[in-house]
Amino acid sequence: MISQLSKFSTCSEILINSEVDKVWTLLTKTSHLELVHPFCKSHKKLVWDDKSKIDQLTYINGLTYERNFYNFEKNKGFKLMIGKKDGKKSRVVWRLNPLNEKTHLSIRVTPYISEKYHLITYNFLLIFYVLPLLKKYLNSVTKGIKFYLEEGISVKQNQFGKHKWFSS
Repeated sequence: MISQLSKFSTCSEILINSEVDKVWTLLTKTSHLELVHPFCKSHKKLVWDDKSKIDQLTYINGLTYERNFYNFEKNKGFKLMIGKKDGKKSRVVWRLNPLNEKTHLSIRVTPYISEKYHLITYNFLLIFYVLPLLKKYLNSVTKGIKFYLEEGISVKQNQFGKHKWFSS
């Protein structure tokens, strides 16, 4: 079930000096987030077949989210819902665009709407708190992917700075 989503979203984009098929191979590799994600403690596939694709991301602070993929296009990207197993989910869209021998990667997140606050209060919090922190998070993830593909070295925890939601 897809939760009601906010009309607001944020995005991180980066140009990677690597061909799109190499980026795609990395992003579909088992446990790849352990190589590229600066806030990842562990990453495992739960279900991965033609009918369903679900994996689990545990952050370095112990928070665990499931990613439920609902659209998967080879060398182009994928769409997924992410959140706690039985909680609300946010929509995430990963896009890959080839540019000569490079790849333009974008990750866009549309957060779910929290019912803890009045909608006006929530929109204020979203604009001035949630989206800026989410953008910082996404920038760290895209930098990690670029770093791994260009340097061939796994990303260290908090390599691009700590994050108040996911670091320990």
